[in-house]
Amino acid sequence: MKIAFFGVKSWEREIIEREIINLDTAGVGIFTEEIQDKLEMAKNYDIVSVFVYSKLDKKALDQLPNLKMIATRSTGIDHIDKDECQKRKIEIYNVPSYGENTVAEYTIALLLVVAKKIVPAHQSVEEGEFSPEGLTGVDVFSKTLGVVGVGRIGKNVIRIAKGLGMKVIAVERKPDAKLAKKMGFKYVSLEECLKQCDFLTLHVPAIPETRHLLNMNNIKLMKPGSILINTSRGKVVKTEAIVWALENKILWGAGLDVTEDEDMLESVSMVASTRPTKDDLQEVLSYHLLRDRDDVVFTPHNAFNTKEAIGMIIKTTVENINSFINKLDKN
Repeated sequence: MKIAFFGVKSWEREIIEREIINLDTAGVGIFTEEIQDKLEMAKNYDIVSVFVYSKLDKKALDQLPNLKMIATRSTGIDHIDKDECQKRKIEIYNVPSYGENTVAEYTIALLLVVAKKIVPAHQSVEEGEFSPEGLTGVDVFSKTLGVVGVGRIGKNVIRIAKGLGMKVIAVERKPDAKLAKKMGFKYVSLEECLKQCDFLTLHVPAIPETRHLLNMNNIKLMKPGSILINTSRGKVVKTEAIVWALENKILWGAGLDVTEDEDMLESVSMVASTRPTKDDLQEVLSYHLLRDRDDVVFTPHNAFNTKEAIGMIIKTTVENINSFINKLDKN
């Protein structure tokens, strides 16, 4: 079978080349472009590996008649039309786990960077100012952290937060009383979480039920002076709501590793070939308004990006491809 990797970053290539040596394949292509920018080439392959910026919707799948398997280098699969794949008997493999601590560490790092005003402090020094004027931060010790989603990442966020002396409340669709007792946190409703927490962090997948989980209606429930952290998916939060909350002092700051419509910012073809709706344009505008604020720390969907995690992601992806080729059980 012929295999192609799309959306490959420079630091991934060497690891991919090392891991694919023992694959039983008729050839492997490695491309920096996303698959939607390389469909004419992609149609020659039986197996494709993509990241979240490669969109495999019905329109793309229609142009890939030989496709038998998709190996996404991510946990989430919201960039793939699952129903269309099922109709076409195309197998989807993901990376269910790649080091649960990685994104958790990044989440807490973002919280501390925002709380301690580290970015504006650094910028001030770069501009020749060596004064703490206007750079007063807040402590995290004894504050209440609200964790929405207690999966692998959420659990590790709670573990680190407890180590920093924070109180933790959590929102989860299926509460685990034993886990809460063991780790020392309590479950509450989303509404209660928003009202009680000093800091809010989101760790849920991008599915229809979580779209705009935090929005213009419920963000108003948050304490004035709260901090929002999002390292999950951009569509979980209405971007316009973040802008409004910052302007109205509901949020003291925000640390964002993801944003709505980040695929439009990442992929040239998404901007060039689609007709953005009014809502799309509003979200892109809101993104730019957030990006230029001193009370917002923005990073480019980077929370997963460590040497250890990338190695695990690629290793698991190649194992997935090997399992498919040799008809072995999924990871």
